[in-house]
Amino acid sequence: MRGPSAALRIAYLAALAGCAFSCGAGGCDGARAKPPESPQAPGVDPDAGGLVAAVEPGAAAEAPAAMETHGYLVVPQGALERLNQALVAAERGDANARVGMLFFGDSHTAGDSMTSRLRGTFQKRFGDAGRGLVAAGKPTARHYYQRDVKYGATGQWKTSVGGYKDPEPYGICGMRIYGEKQGSQLWVETCAECPNGHSVGQFEIFYQAAPANGVLRYRVDDGPWAHLPTKTQTIEPPHPARHVIPVADGPHKLTIEHGGGGPLDLYGVALERAKPGVIVDSLGVVGRRLGSLRSWDWSVIGEQLATRDPRLVVLQYGTNEADDPDLDLEALARYYDDTILRIRAAAPTASILILGPPDMGVREGGKACDAPKKPPRGSTVDAGVIPECEWRTPAAVREIIAVEHAAAVRNKVAFFDTFAAMGGADRMDEWVKAEPRQAYKDHVHFTDVGYRRWADELSQALLAAYDRHRAALKLPPSSSK
Repeated sequence: MRGPSAALRIAYLAALAGCAFSCGAGGCDGARAKPPESPQAPGVDPDAGGLVAAVEPGAAAEAPAAMETHGYLVVPQGALERLNQALVAAERGDANARVGMLFFGDSHTAGDSMTSRLRGTFQKRFGDAGRGLVAAGKPTARHYYQRDVKYGATGQWKTSVGGYKDPEPYGICGMRIYGEKQGSQLWVETCAECPNGHSVGQFEIFYQAAPANGVLRYRVDDGPWAHLPTKTQTIEPPHPARHVIPVADGPHKLTIEHGGGGPLDLYGVALERAKPGVIVDSLGVVGRRLGSLRSWDWSVIGEQLATRDPRLVVLQYGTNEADDPDLDLEALARYYDDTILRIRAAAPTASILILGPPDMGVREGGKACDAPKKPPRGSTVDAGVIPECEWRTPAAVREIIAVEHAAAVRNKVAFFDTFAAMGGADRMDEWVKAEPRQAYKDHVHFTDVGYRRWADELSQALLAAYDRHRAALKLPPSSSK
């Protein structure tokens, strides 16, 4: 059973103490809260025309790290070493070669279309180690869609979603499913007709233990019910907990039922297999920003991140930041510094990747552009599209990408420029009008065709970096290529 060691817990708490966060009067979103001071954070120098890395007064500037580039993937020396080492072991078929890839993000990740494509690509080459972590049952959260798994709920359940002023804690999935009605049920199941997620070798329930909480009942398939008390001693503070349920590898359904005795608080269920290979956790929350993740309770998130034990953690943000009229680029830079520090404390054996935002389109004329345009009196020529009604990339998108790229260099983590990889500026309207359609009319979100293209661009770059790693070790070319 995986889990954080005592030494890791101490290291994580020490880092957390040095990376304080708070929820101000504006709520716990984190995007508006004043961040802690960070002498290493970059600032924006308008005279220089871009980001500059700030250093403490009198300190010598650090020499830039050596870089690799693979298409639109920029990799500081060693930044993907942990991931590549794990992939070598998985491709070799080593026992317990489990390669977890964990994606934090916004709606682009929450829909699981892009991540499902990545899941299939990497599992086909390196092995299927399981579907990964999903929320418990079917949360009442806006646009919660997960691929490669079946799920549902009956009875009375509520969902506390991070960023909507719902009460904490949210956990690593960005939400908590809770209820007080005895007999209410939740379930998750493997999916025979899905591209991935056909088999499971163990279920792992993530829940909150607390002095007032009740009994969780569960069963696998049509088997007998088992009881799991989630109540703690009165003197024991509430804390995240987990329970592992081994099963024979194959298709299975896990049903969770409220057994009474107090409320139940559930974070999620992981579906894994005792086989070498890749797991992809898609943990996006619609409408969220990096500041949201940063501001949540990391005594819970950090514990669960350590438990998931990933080899790659991806931060996929930027789209909602671009829509923020009060965007503070210096604060965003500090949020990356803070969040990367926390990830490294909780998951020290993980590589980290900042996944830049794709293009999006806005019109200066707004909704008025939807009214039909009449040609001038006496003219038979179509008036066409006026400049104010053309779909253009917001200027903030490029600024956010610059902040993210600088944060990656400064923190020695990888960066993938999605915006450039998918065609650059002012392309979103072409995606909407493409056949087959690759983006929706909101000019923000992609269809499955568009998300598959995004996933393929990213996976090709990551696999190119992996192949270079194999070549550097003088390993033979992969037989699966």
